[in-house]
Amino acid sequence: MKKLFIAASLVTALAGCQSNNHATVEQAQNFAQCTFPDAPTVEAPGWICDVLPTDLAAGATGYAKKSAAGMSVMRKIATNDARVNLAAQFETDVNNLFQQAVESSVNTSSAEGVSIVDENVQETFENITKTVVTRNLTNSRVIVSQASPAGGLYVLIGMDQATFDSNMNNVIDQVAGEDSALWDQFNNEQAAADLAEAFEALKK
Repeated sequence: MKKLFIAASLVTALAGCQSNNHATVEQAQNFAQCTFPDAPTVEAPGWICDVLPTDLAAGATGYAKKSAAGMSVMRKIATNDARVNLAAQFETDVNNLFQQAVESSVNTSSAEGVSIVDENVQETFENITKTVVTRNLTNSRVIVSQASPAGGLYVLIGMDQATFDSNMNNVIDQVAGEDSALWDQFNNEQAAADLAEAFEALKK
């Protein structure tokens, strides 16, 4: 029963992470309260203010200031900036989910008299996740770009649900793999088994 509750709560949490700040594409383009950060008196499309279109499971904006090098260079800079921001956002989402999995497993095991230092577990998670996400986040794409009145360039990149799920599964597999340093933090086989099962429940 405890394991079923863990799985259900993690699925709910994942849905919550993906549903924040979403809007239709039209709403995102016409979000009246948004202005360009580099031209704050001029209204901007809503996605520049993180109003994410509903057909994206995750997205992030990037920016390049006006450059004599031209628009093609600016586009590369803005896209790279957006991908860094997306990776940071994805890493945060993953760590939040993993933290819940850790806490649920630790609490379950502690109730049975097992002592686990969950702070060390979480710190190990964060270190491993950062490396995995940085190296392996794939298939995000440029959704839309917009030049600002000040000459800068904003870019929105994102992932649809299938791409998001694929990346999530890949991260889970690598972080929770048998050779991961994570498992060195556990002093009880049952606790480790419970956590592995909780991770499996996260996968789509």
